[in-house]
Amino acid sequence: MLATTRRPAPQTVALLLLTAVTGIVEAASFLGLGHVYTAVMTGNILFLGFGLGGAHVSVAGAGLGLAAFSLGALLGHRVNEALVRRHGVRWPPPAVAGVGLLLAVGAVAAAGLPEQQDLPSGRALVVLAVLALAMGWRNAIALRISAPDLPTTVLTRGLTGLLRVHAEMDSRERAASAVVVMCGGAALGALLLRAGPAAPLAAGAAVELASAALFAVYGGRQDAAGPVR
Repeated sequence: MLATTRRPAPQTVALLLLTAVTGIVEAASFLGLGHVYTAVMTGNILFLGFGLGGAHVSVAGAGLGLAAFSLGALLGHRVNEALVRRHGVRWPPPAVAGVGLLLAVGAVAAAGLPEQQDLPSGRALVVLAVLALAMGWRNAIALRISAPDLPTTVLTRGLTGLLRVHAEMDSRERAASAVVVMCGGAALGALLLRAGPAAPLAAGAAVELASAALFAVYGGRQDAAGPVR
């Protein structure tokens, strides 16, 4: 009898799409909008420290990114709870779609900005604030979904788990997939950046909305990536 090829469950695919969006958006924000992160807050915290130490980095951009991300996470938790009360296990699609719409707003606001900036301009700071707000909400969504080996943003822990001696094979596969997908998203974002920051942000919004559609089809059922709570 031929072995059956395992296919990733819809929730896992949706989370991997969100992971790709992180790479796409960070390519636009870090490479194109003045070397500021909008999802990986470890980077912004380090940049704040570098700036305090006299390094030539955008302290204002890093501080704004951190503040907007925190606000997005705070508001995101509250919106997610409201959606859970209203939709039950079917809460992820509107939440993820909301993040996609915020990314689309960022893409529109970024239209006409140059391909790259050494330090963020005034309009770039506005775009960065919108993106960090969106990614803060997106991280609140990922935390609520509760998929430890697919966090969608920070892969350090996932990579460590991938190399753990007694890690389950499914967990290894998901962690490895997340690394590959985020790298691919970053590469795509860097490629699209040649047309200006609006291009990768528009692509990120489209992929985010595709993930929301997958969650909608998925319907809240549980798979190996973790429960939708």
